[in-house]
Amino acid sequence: MQMDPQKQKQFINQMYQSSAKSEEELSKMTPEERREYLAGRLKQKMFFSHAQRQSQVQKKQLQEKMQSKLEENKSGEQEPSSNKTEKNRKKNQKRREKLRAMKQETQSTKPKESKDGSESDYVSDNDE
Repeated sequence: MQMDPQKQKQFINQMYQSSAKSEEELSKMTPEERREYLAGRLKQKMFFSHAQRQSQVQKKQLQEKMQSKLEENKSGEQEPSSNKTEKNRKKNQKRREKLRAMKQETQSTKPKESKDGSESDYVSDNDE
């Protein structure tokens, strides 16, 4: 179970402070006891610092993994969308081609009808 880095830091500081001795207790110690106590405190502090660095490294690794997953998801999403746009482009192109073909058919049939109609109208006007 991973702890939030901020909470973990607070917890470690509390542990370190709780094991500290007061100035009165230090003054009552013999020089040998004080040396052992301070050496122990130094080791404890180094251990806590190492634990914090390790948690920071783990946090960075976790962030890198999450970033790479996000990038993979984005790249995975981009490919299908490009396929969709390709399909839409082809679909639109086919629709345009059909519209052009229909326009050409109507244009090719309209002039013939209009010429025939206009000639017949013109001829009938002449007969009268």
